[in-house]
Amino acid sequence: MTEKISVNCQAKLSEAVTMLTSLYRDKKFVVVSMRPGKDRTLDQNALWFAFYKRISEMTQIGDPSDARKYCKLHHGVQILLNEDQDFQAAWYRVMRHLSYEEKLDMMGDCKLFGPDGMPVTSLFNRAQGIAYTERVVADFSSRGVVFGDLLGEVAA
Repeated sequence: MTEKISVNCQAKLSEAVTMLTSLYRDKKFVVVSMRPGKDRTLDQNALWFAFYKRISEMTQIGDPSDARKYCKLHHGVQILLNEDQDFQAAWYRVMRHLSYEEKLDMMGDCKLFGPDGMPVTSLFNRAQGIAYTERVVADFSSRGVVFGDLLGEVAA
């Protein structure tokens, strides 16, 4: 049983404390993980997948899964390397020695990380998700990919 709760008001804080107390009473052992910030949104996920589709249609990068791998490696990994010391340590320990092609492969469906590939964007908080969106748009807009209609849907 895994529970997750976002605490953003006094009522949610009370709910979290009640849940923790109940779990402790029942199980006598509870692991708690906390971090500040908001989670990414489902809107961000939908937007990114629309980006990957558009990138694949307007560039020679391949299909949407190839675009996703490229964006994760070139933009997502860099965000985490700059902002997450644990990710940075793991990346340099496990991934640094791999070739570019191997790193790119790890970003998608692979035996080591499963169908979603190495966790990158799934580790983002909301602010990192926004930075990723901005970096992808800047990179591919400079290559002629048009995102205005996709960005307008999210703003609406």
